[in-house]
Amino acid sequence: MKVLVISDTHGSVYYWNKIKKIAEQVDEIFHLGDVLYHGPRNPLPEGYNPKELVEELKKFNINYIRGNCDADVDVKVLGLQEMPKKTMEFFKDIPIYLFHGESIENDNFDVTSFAKNHNVRIILHGHTHIPKIEEKEGIIIANPGSLSLPKGGFPQTYMIIDLSNTPKITIYDLDNKEVLSKTI
Repeated sequence: MKVLVISDTHGSVYYWNKIKKIAEQVDEIFHLGDVLYHGPRNPLPEGYNPKELVEELKKFNINYIRGNCDADVDVKVLGLQEMPKKTMEFFKDIPIYLFHGESIENDNFDVTSFAKNHNVRIILHGHTHIPKIEEKEGIIIANPGSLSLPKGGFPQTYMIIDLSNTPKITIYDLDNKEVLSKTI
């Protein structure tokens, strides 16, 4: 089983098209928020075309998490019934908590305590536009970075969770070069 995890596309159909072939080859796709709107703190990303991005994304079965830049109208144009702010999933038998991540930035969410209290093994979030994979007290906390507006000197990135023989989380740049990885 392979899972594609992306975040912070911010309306860029250009960068989505760069990974569309990868999206066609995975078993599941999760988008961790900030799908269409670029937000008041961000510049327009290359290929900013939310309307065209909607049409491209609708071709895939994507599980969405609502980000701080996502609005009710985004949910409607994407053809969704809802876009939750958080969810708990099981990839095989691994409990994973997914959310956008603005509560981490605001320092009012202790992810490690939350994970321990809810028996979560992996926490996935976006929002910061900075890719990371770290382990704290046995909990893996990972961020795929941003597909369109990276920060911290990083390139545009996406994440693959490969649950085959040796389960592994890997973050790649758009040239499919490994940026970060960790065996689960």
